[in-house]
Amino acid sequence: MTWLAILLSIAGFGGPTMEVKPRKCAAQTSIGAAAYTSAAAKTCVKKKRKTPAKPQPTKPGADTPTTNPAPRTEPGGGTTPEATPTPKPGATPVPTATPVATPTPVTYPTRTNVDLTDTATWSVRPSYRILAAGKIDFNVNNRGEDDHNLTVRNAAARDLGTIDLAPGNTGTLTVDLGVGTYTLYCSLPQHEEAGMKATISVR
Repeated sequence: MTWLAILLSIAGFGGPTMEVKPRKCAAQTSIGAAAYTSAAAKTCVKKKRKTPAKPQPTKPGADTPTTNPAPRTEPGGGTTPEATPTPKPGATPVPTATPVATPTPVTYPTRTNVDLTDTATWSVRPSYRILAAGKIDFNVNNRGEDDHNLTVRNAAARDLGTIDLAPGNTGTLTVDLGVGTYTLYCSLPQHEEAGMKATISVR
């Protein structure tokens, strides 16, 4: 029997006509074309695995949004201040002008009251002990029980002026004094030794 007779006999049985495939499954070869079923064919179909698409690298210069870095913030909430530039070594620092306070001129009085006493203590008491140079008015009050006078003496022990006053009287002695130290005293015998003297400064 030839292969042609076998094929014709199979076709005469009315079996399904199989489409010859270039590559047969091993099951189809072992059981024959007639017994090859659709269930056996499923076992021969290889499942295709889907290969995940590889991420495409971003090309340089692509339209990628660029964000500027945010300024660094401190714990207190404010942004970090810019650093103060450090002067270069060898640079000459610019001197800062220091304001000079203008001294207030001191004004001294040109007159003073002078009290002469001999009750509790014997004394000469001027109201001001620093006076301005020039003509000075001494307003004298004899508050004692005896006669007294007011005499102005300079450092050279020279008397420059005198005014005599009875108890309770007042008067004014004007003397032109330069810068220096002077003594106010009562020139009556032993009154200065009793304590009736005082020192003033003229500036």
